[in-house]
Amino acid sequence: MITHSTSAGVEGGRLAGALLSTGAAAWAVGTVVVGEKIQEGVQTLDTVTGMMFVAGVWAFVWRVWTARATGERLGRVVPFGLLVLLPAAFLLNVLSFGYATHDAFPLWLQVLDAAWPLSMLGMLALGITIAAAGRVEGPLRWLPLAAGLWFPVTMAAQILGGPAVSTYVSAAWLIGTYGVIGLLMARR
Repeated sequence: MITHSTSAGVEGGRLAGALLSTGAAAWAVGTVVVGEKIQEGVQTLDTVTGMMFVAGVWAFVWRVWTARATGERLGRVVPFGLLVLLPAAFLLNVLSFGYATHDAFPLWLQVLDAAWPLSMLGMLALGITIAAAGRVEGPLRWLPLAAGLWFPVTMAAQILGGPAVSTYVSAAWLIGTYGVIGLLMARR
């Protein structure tokens, strides 16, 4: 189970779930509102709601790590790696204020920008390890795997349908996976 059986563990799981579902919904709405303007450069709404999403994902990964939902051995590395990458992605968003476009980022900020796609690929690895470990039952065993597919699915939608299609696929995927995971955790 991704929440602990103690009172503090249950409350922490509920809080992590609330942060995850709120962050996923906020970023989904933010991406739809910003739409194709994201191609023009850094957008404040997308940046702020992206930070909310990253905070929720970090809380979720923390719960996965503390609950040992990925197993005891090698599986413990995946959430730990994400607990490092996700703050870097959050920091990128914070530091992107003041730049009009991503192309205007200095080299060190462009390097930090790699934390976003790497963390999303890490979420796919996390979903695989949660499912393989089998320590979580029901939808919470498989939904993290589906959530981890957000990046590849969104990129495929971008290639096949263009930016507008990708925006709506992204928003729907965020709500249908991360948002639902958060709601399930918040209800426990």
